[in-house]
Amino acid sequence: MMNKLIILITMIFAFSACTPKQEDPENWTKKQVNEWFEKKEWLNGWGVKPDESINKRSFAIDYFKNKKHWDQAFQFLKSSDLVNLPVGRQDLEGDHLYISVDEYTTKDKKDTRYESHRKYIDIQYIIEGEEMMGLTTLDKVEITEPYNEEKDIAFYSFDGGEYIKATPENFVLFFPEDAHRPMMEAGANSKVKKIVVKVMAK
Repeated sequence: MMNKLIILITMIFAFSACTPKQEDPENWTKKQVNEWFEKKEWLNGWGVKPDESINKRSFAIDYFKNKKHWDQAFQFLKSSDLVNLPVGRQDLEGDHLYISVDEYTTKDKKDTRYESHRKYIDIQYIIEGEEMMGLTTLDKVEITEPYNEEKDIAFYSFDGGEYIKATPENFVLFFPEDAHRPMMEAGANSKVKKIVVKVMAK
């Protein structure tokens, strides 16, 4: 009986060692982060591809701190008629979680700027059209307009960074440590309808 108990305890510890501690992904290995991300259970069945630029560890950390709102966000994206969403803001849970829908024509690169947010993480998805988005880190940009707390935005000058082609086939995530540059034309001007889901950062 004692031997069986020892074997059972050993198996429990071995299983625990192989399983990521979901409440603290800061301690996960890179492999554990990638495995969790690639399972895509967090998408709640939404069939759009996450862009390769997404910081998987930053996402995992915030997701498990704020699972309720992330799950609400992806459930909304899955179940809503995005094409017919009206332009403007719609609260999903007050200031903790809301969407902003916009329609515009993309611009020449020189007419766009990098920006960042402190309070919110963006899920950005192009419903119709296509655009290029720039992505870099805050240590590489120069402030041109200081942070506006009311609007939760700051603007920057920088010509480098990673450039992402955003279409209805992929979506991107931007975190407070990111500077991103939206609305750039992807070869030619395009009329775009975009939804940004704002998830309050934890």
